[in-house]
Amino acid sequence: MKDEVQKRWYAVYVAPKAEKKVSERFSQNLINHYLPTKKVIRQWSDRKKEVIVPVINGYIFVNIKDTEFRKILDVYGAIAFVSENKLPVAIPDYQIDRLKSMVKYADEQVDFSMEEFIPGEMVKIIKGPLEGIMVELIDLNGKHKVIVRLDGFGCALTTVPMSFIERLTS
Repeated sequence: MKDEVQKRWYAVYVAPKAEKKVSERFSQNLINHYLPTKKVIRQWSDRKKEVIVPVINGYIFVNIKDTEFRKILDVYGAIAFVSENKLPVAIPDYQIDRLKSMVKYADEQVDFSMEEFIPGEMVKIIKGPLEGIMVELIDLNGKHKVIVRLDGFGCALTTVPMSFIERLTS
């Protein structure tokens, strides 16, 4: 029996402000993908409205075989893969799973930063909807935040009360 080619996660850069449209096109083409979104309140001159916007502007994650790169780039609005040395960079499944959990269960708004942070102490969240995941702890502007790092791509951030975390023991 022939070994099946493994599907992996990749980040795809998409046209500006086109994340939701490209996500729809991926769905129409039966492409397994993930577009992390959040609800925000937008203010217009005459009203306020709750809208759903991407957590990470300009990017969608796709779960594909390495033989399907061309198929992705053939979708209108998909520009390029996040690459290193001209090769698309695979993102480990566990990192996408952590990002999905953070976006789905975080009590606070999840923000995203392309900035590379200096690695901090690894901690485990012991309470709340993110209970059980291990994350990197940083301190920004006096607020305690946790990071889910996506290798070669960036970091997702959310605030977690200090009482919800514990130091990992070696």
